Amino acid sequence: MKKFYKLLAILLCAGLVFTVSACDNKKPDDSKSYTVGISQLVQHDALDAATKGFRDALVAKLGDKVNFDEKNAQGDAPTCASIANGFVAANVDLILANATPALQAAAAATADIPILGTSITEYGVALDIKDFDGTVGGNVSGTSDLAPLDQQAAMV
Repeated sequence: MKKFYKLLAILLCAGLVFTVSACDNKKPDDSKSYTVGISQLVQHDALDAATKGFRDALVAKLGDKVNFDEKNAQGDAPTCASIANGFVAANVDLILANATPALQAAAAATADIPILGTSITEYGVALDIKDFDGTVGGNVSGTSDLAPLDQQAAMV
C-alpha cells in the first residue's frame, strides 16, 4: 500500500488525476525506478492519444526512472485478462487500463497494485458498483470520458 500512495502522489503531481499545485515541490525518490503496465483494449486514435499523454506526462516527471510494459488486446476482452494477470505476475508498480474491458480485467486481477483507468465512460457500471457516488475506492482511480448529460440534452 505504501507503494500505491507514493506512486499516486507522483501521478497527482504530474497532473494526471487532477491538479494539485502543492505537489510542485515534491520530488520522486531518485533511487527508485518504476514499471508501469499499460493495457489498451484496441488501437484507436482516441485511445492511442490517451496512452501517449499518460506516457509523456510520466516521462516528463520521472525521466528514465519509469519503464513501460505496453500491451494491446487487439479488441479481445479475454486478452485483457491475460495482460492484467501478466502485469500482476510481473509485480508492476502501476497499471494503466485504457478502456472499460482493460479496467475490468485489471480490477479483477489485483486489489494491491494501483490501477488508473482512462477512456472509461462510467466507473460504476464498468465495475458493477451499486449506488455509485463517483468514488471507486480501493486501488482504482482514473478519469472518465462521460460528458455531462444535462449539457448534452441542452445542446440537442
